[in-house]
Amino acid sequence: MTGTSTAQHVKILFRLEQDEDGYPPVSAETLWAITMDENLYKLDNIPFFATGIAVEDVVRAELEAGQLLYKEVVHPSGHSTFRVVVYNHDEVPEVRETFKQLGCLTEQSHLRGLIAIDVPPSVSWDELKRVLNTGREQDRWDYEEACLARS
Repeated sequence: MTGTSTAQHVKILFRLEQDEDGYPPVSAETLWAITMDENLYKLDNIPFFATGIAVEDVVRAELEAGQLLYKEVVHPSGHSTFRVVVYNHDEVPEVRETFKQLGCLTEQSHLRGLIAIDVPPSVSWDELKRVLNTGREQDRWDYEEACLARS
């Protein structure tokens, strides 16, 4: 979880569609969220596979079969989400530090080399894209834009 709030944290289930190559490697992902109001929750961790959502987005979820199931984004946070696959797994700590220095938060997946990156609105978009593209050009990593900030 990215926050240190004492508010009630809950898990929200996000169903995922796999492509013809079997990506993502899971059919669902759960994310921590803070209860805001009836059926409204603020996301409190970085998604690894769900797209179109970001940290601090307020989402609507409904209880179905004993689980909170994601329905829609109600209020975008202005954050963006990127995923980076680092080819040399020994470089993961260094890569995470690089994005931390830009003002981003990162989480490391149980899948080796996969990092989820939260980009707050305060981060320089030009600098972020420069770093992302440089790493890609140097064959250090590849990245995916999972959620670009919406106004």
